[in-house]
Amino acid sequence: MKKLRKSFIFAVLIAVVAAVVLYGFNKKTFEVGIDTLHMDMQGYDGSNPLTILNTQLITRHFNIHTNYHFERLDYFEKLFEGFYEYYDSRFLKIKHPKRLEVFLFDGPKYYRPFARHLTGPRYSRYGFYLSYKDMIVVNGDAGLGTLAHELAHHFTDCAFDYQPAEWIHEGISTYFEKFIGRLDEKGKMHITFGYFSNERLPRAKEIIHEFTFSELIGRGRFPQSLIRTFVMFLHEKGKFIEFVRAAAAESVDDPFGLGAIEKVINKPLDQIETEWKNWVLGLPMNDDLFLIDAEFVKTPAEWDKWWSQNHKRLYFDPAAQIYRLKDEYKKNTVQPAAEKSF
Repeated sequence: MKKLRKSFIFAVLIAVVAAVVLYGFNKKTFEVGIDTLHMDMQGYDGSNPLTILNTQLITRHFNIHTNYHFERLDYFEKLFEGFYEYYDSRFLKIKHPKRLEVFLFDGPKYYRPFARHLTGPRYSRYGFYLSYKDMIVVNGDAGLGTLAHELAHHFTDCAFDYQPAEWIHEGISTYFEKFIGRLDEKGKMHITFGYFSNERLPRAKEIIHEFTFSELIGRGRFPQSLIRTFVMFLHEKGKFIEFVRAAAAESVDDPFGLGAIEKVINKPLDQIETEWKNWVLGLPMNDDLFLIDAEFVKTPAEWDKWWSQNHKRLYFDPAAQIYRLKDEYKKNTVQPAAEKSF
């Protein structure tokens, strides 16, 4: 018996030492925010999110599962369907519509176990799209920009006749991240896109000379900050939507969209690349570019309050179809925010 007890104690010591060594080897992994999977007081381990997302909203194009308060459902229906309508009618026709399953968590507590359960330990802290499941999973704390980014991935899959190059897919989604929107009294969404990201632009300025454009779009993983600045470069020329439609129409002979770029700009790619990089580096870091800290779609009452507080410093530019800052309110620099990675 004594010998058995000693063997047991020795085995426990070996296990403890092994655990300490293993933690030492993987310490950096834990430091970047990858958490272990815990059971909470309700026994939730992420395998069945519907125990938490116990409110369901079925709309024309979406099955939405959420733990937001019931009173928010009317807002979410108008928001989701408003995004769909905008993409379909003003951006690119959604030719192959498929119902999307939406798992919308009100914060990270319950989002993280489900995200880890689906995608493994290196899950996105913000949200993600699973095309093979026609599903998006979103941490509501990440903001409406994350939601719009993931919705756009699904819309793009449903709009193209082929699988577009990854840079086109991500470029479209990053374009939809920043917006100013409102709901009118009838529930219709009015929204404007084309605003610079105070997360992505500063990062793009730092690394833009590390890649040629051809190298950038050929990479399996690329900085989304650079892709978004190229999208904004096209947008500022009034050519982004034209490019997307050209790329969607010329899939067979132009899988990376390079011919579509040259077609809509009417210049060779190397010249376009030079202009893009010089344009990005020349952009001033001021309030006129970033305008708002976070994207939004406000209810009528929320909009009236916000506009009463901001109408003196902002005006609507009918040519660009966006809000801009009046000259007297411009400042020289803006503190950049940390960039998200989806």
